[in-house]
Amino acid sequence: EPDIEMTDMDEPEPEPEPLPEPEDLFEPEPEPVAAAAPPPPPPPPMPEPEPMADIMELTPDMVAPDAIMSRPTSLHGSDVLAELAKAILDRRDLPVMTSGDATLEGIVREMLKPILREWLDRNLPYLIERLVKKEIDTMVNRAEGLDNWG
Repeated sequence: EPDIEMTDMDEPEPEPEPLPEPEDLFEPEPEPVAAAAPPPPPPPPMPEPEPMADIMELTPDMVAPDAIMSRPTSLHGSDVLAELAKAILDRRDLPVMTSGDATLEGIVREMLKPILREWLDRNLPYLIERLVKKEIDTMVNRAEGLDNWG
């Protein structure tokens, strides 16, 4: 076994010398010293405002625009709303629902059921007749188209 001397290990290795900092190759230009500018002149005083004219003199006469809906349509809409108001007044004596559906939406739904039922009784037969007739016409036209090809 080789003998290792302890004296070699006790000596610390020398630290490397720090590198010198590089000198700036270019010197920064000195900032120009701004000459003291004279203060700006004060703004001219604001002219006195002219007395305001009466606004009513400036606005043209207001003319009611043409109605968006025709008179019969408007009257029909008013009638429907009057019927709804009457139905609401007629049903005020109904007890408040206790099934947890006492929201405005639930109350309106319950009040509209009889109105919807009445509307369906009046219009559903016509709607069904029209849709069935349309479907029959479609089937006949399709069948006639197949006959023409054969």
